[in-house]
Amino acid sequence: MTGTRGWVFAMALLLCAPLAARGGFRCPAKGGAEWREYRSKHFLVQTDAARFKVELLVSRLESMHVLELQALLGEQAEIPGRLRVIAFANPALFTELAGKYQIAGYYKASALGEPTIVLPIEGIETDAQTVAHEVAHHLSKFLFVRQPAWFAEGLAEFVQTVADVGTNMEPAIGSHIVRGARDQRGGVGLVPRSMASALREARRVSFKELLEWDGRDDLLGASYHLYGWLLYHWLWNNRSKDLTAYQRRLSDGDDPEAAFRASFPDLDPKNAASAAKVDDALEQYRRSGRYMSYRVDAKADVGFEDKGPIASADAHMLAHDASRAWSEKEQLANLDEALAEDESQPLAIFGRALVDKSPALGRLRKAVTIRPNDWRAWFLLGSALGPETKDQQEVAYRKAASLNPESARAQNNLAWVLVEKDRAAEALPIASRALDLAPADPAIMDTLAVVAGRMGKCGEALVLGRRALSMVPQSSAFAESLRKQIGEWESGCGAAAAPARANGSPRP
Repeated sequence: MTGTRGWVFAMALLLCAPLAARGGFRCPAKGGAEWREYRSKHFLVQTDAARFKVELLVSRLESMHVLELQALLGEQAEIPGRLRVIAFANPALFTELAGKYQIAGYYKASALGEPTIVLPIEGIETDAQTVAHEVAHHLSKFLFVRQPAWFAEGLAEFVQTVADVGTNMEPAIGSHIVRGARDQRGGVGLVPRSMASALREARRVSFKELLEWDGRDDLLGASYHLYGWLLYHWLWNNRSKDLTAYQRRLSDGDDPEAAFRASFPDLDPKNAASAAKVDDALEQYRRSGRYMSYRVDAKADVGFEDKGPIASADAHMLAHDASRAWSEKEQLANLDEALAEDESQPLAIFGRALVDKSPALGRLRKAVTIRPNDWRAWFLLGSALGPETKDQQEVAYRKAASLNPESARAQNNLAWVLVEKDRAAEALPIASRALDLAPADPAIMDTLAVVAGRMGKCGEALVLGRRALSMVPQSSAFAESLRKQIGEWESGCGAAAAPARANGSPRP
């Protein structure tokens, strides 16, 4: 039931990906460029690029952030935490790390659960829309707790064009965008020429197929993405009130399928006649090329702070975290080099211990004495401590959460230890903060559900528990644990066990 162990599995996967690569990363200690960390209002940038390039990157990222929020909400809203960006000055190194993903950037969770975009710093200019697409995915997780794959991709494609500053757009019918304009930044729902061409050539995806898509790419992967955009754009243009209602239900955490039925009762993908009408409408929309768009405007705060150089051993772990293509041998060599440079590097300690199946506790205890202000060392120490050391775990997690209040997992693990020590009331604000930082994480959702249950708040516990259950593989041990806990709440809550509806993200 605990949400404190899932990240270990994620790091194990990172260490065991058996893919080939060249291993060309050079750390600062071996003559590589210096890495530095910068913090702006919404981003934490870690890069080896020159400062003037960082200024451009931060300016574009912050602009994307405010323009996309304006497009999604019609106003600015506070998004908790910062989005981490690992930006490589050398595009060849990025390509090596990205492997088969020949793209301008990708979005992932770090080994410690931090939302992260990895990109070559030149990508902010050469393919700003791809970067904006990933920023949109990040923001949408705070606005729509549950998203079907077609919606997530369609929405990101719809708003990513706010980043465009060129002239590679098709004419936008009825919009404020003028063909041939030198600066088109802020345009929402525009059609890049590459997309217009792809839409003309794309293999058709039926309405039923699209709504059943689980997000995995296959031979039709590109077509699914395009048709996700097409369906979203068509609904926005033709059923705007119903689309607004649908998005409100997703924001409330409703089941996506039930939310779609409630918002579009006449668009039933399981009804052959209804589905055929949608297929025909989408085909006509695709062929017409008449896509409405609009412009948004918002002022970004582009200031940032230089937090100083990143140690060479820590730079090793940035490359390690960013890699999607290094072989196991290359990853282990990178860990060993990091430890040779600094035996206190906590991620390298823990990663090597996972491989060697050796205890990391003693080395992590030493690491926190050497790195008393490194939240990662305290977090990993707490994770290495056994269940019989709850007091020590609480100290370690409390220190990690204090040093990095933007870490959802540090907050979550501290809350869980407090729950296990029968201090649910004390855990409540901490668990709520964790879910604010990661509203779509079912393990963190589960923690707050258990806190609510321990405090006798059955309705809130059931809403959160059922929502978490719906978001995990149903055959997993975690799902089975959730079902058992939900059953206990249902049997013990009486009338309160009836299905509840939350207004926004529920909080006990």
